[in-house]
Amino acid sequence: MKSSTEVDPRPGHAPSDTMEPHDVMPQHDVMCLHGRGGAGEWFAHQLDALGARAWEPRIGFSLDVTGPPGQMDEWVEAASSALHESTEGPAHILATGTAAYGAITLAALHPEQVKSLILGDPLVDMSVDGFVATLRRVRAPLLVIAAAPDIDTDISVPQSIAGGISNGVFVIIDNTAVPAHQSRSHSFNEWSRSFMNIAEGLHTVTETQEEHSA
Repeated sequence: MKSSTEVDPRPGHAPSDTMEPHDVMPQHDVMCLHGRGGAGEWFAHQLDALGARAWEPRIGFSLDVTGPPGQMDEWVEAASSALHESTEGPAHILATGTAAYGAITLAALHPEQVKSLILGDPLVDMSVDGFVATLRRVRAPLLVIAAAPDIDTDISVPQSIAGGISNGVFVIIDNTAVPAHQSRSHSFNEWSRSFMNIAEGLHTVTETQEEHSA
């Protein structure tokens, strides 16, 4: 896992590993997934800046990782069905808060649909049965962005998620309120855009290697 801190570096983080943000738009579809209604408003900054589209579950549904059995399955399969509408192949998936677990599960169960996975300020109970195992099944490149309003902010959960897969990257945006994708939308979007373009480059390299070995 690589980690970077924006604004105020903290001990244990490696600013030298920082990805340089740039303005190149991702080539593939960008889908913002929400845990309940209001996705368009919740991701307004991302829809404009990243050329993304928003998805939300059916009316009255609110994703809860500790909710009744089958709720997570319903959310994931509905999101997967929405992704089938894309004409660009696998998509970059962006999710925040409670929808982060759903996005992780989607990436684990439907890897062919996920180009990269970007999680903002994820609200996940690491002790939920099966979560760690699900995280280990994710093969898509993962970026986790966490806001840290003050020096005492607990960042253990987003850091653990980023460290749960071999190609995870962890970014902290210091001195900003949660959620970072709204309070510091420019920085959040630039990190996301850079990561998505890196993920697309990695995918191209992998496809070329597979073609040569065929």
